[in-house]
Amino acid sequence: MYPKVVIGQSNEWSYAGWRMRSISHAEVIKDRILLLRDQRVMLDRDLAALYGVPTRHLNQQVKRNRKRFPGDFMFQLIAREADDVRVRVLGQEGSWRGKLPYVFTEQGAGMLAAVLRSPTAAAVAIQILRAFKTLRRDEEPSESVQFDRRHSLFAAIRDAVLCCPDDKPFTTEIPCTYFLQAGSDGPIKIGSTRNLVVRLRTLGAMSPIPLRLLGVMKGDHEEDCHVRLGAFRLRGEWFAPSETVKEFVRSNAITPSAGT
Repeated sequence: MYPKVVIGQSNEWSYAGWRMRSISHAEVIKDRILLLRDQRVMLDRDLAALYGVPTRHLNQQVKRNRKRFPGDFMFQLIAREADDVRVRVLGQEGSWRGKLPYVFTEQGAGMLAAVLRSPTAAAVAIQILRAFKTLRRDEEPSESVQFDRRHSLFAAIRDAVLCCPDDKPFTTEIPCTYFLQAGSDGPIKIGSTRNLVVRLRTLGAMSPIPLRLLGVMKGDHEEDCHVRLGAFRLRGEWFAPSETVKEFVRSNAITPSAGT
């Protein structure tokens, strides 16, 4: 459960002292980040406290600027989710006061700075985004490095075994970054290779689900793509098939539709 908070006469949090500590210490913000629907999110009331506005005002501004908050920026909890979060956040006796709360992803939390007229909005947004970034780095399991090393070794062996002599002409000096989707609505893999033909064939041979190529970028931009889309990472090189990720591919890669 969260640290105890004081309820003021306006039925909002008495957040002044906590908010100043939050702005100074990303650790406090990190404690308010939840994992829901495989996404890291923050409650509307927590963000309102950080931005220094009432929760009602925050949600009103979001409704007035709804186009700025698509489904991968914010969503409202269903009753079961809200009850689970209530116990974790407010305790067994806590209450949402009859309204299901909204939660905001990293992008939505940052977008709030653009719609809230708060003197500290920009500074708060920076601290929130830093907290999300730090959390991603801190929550990388210690075994991930070993996993990546094993994965790289496995990839090298895999390509060596499945590579045919006729594939050598397709090996290029300049690598490319590729975007593959598992099925029609599955996760999206972002990787790089110097031989796309071999990589597509070997990945396809290993996957129980058909893979389709969404797009290709010239050069090795894998790490940069992973950083920019880090909020949507599921594991390793696989990312959630959100509209934001798809739009990134359409805007930055050569897609099959663009080549026709």
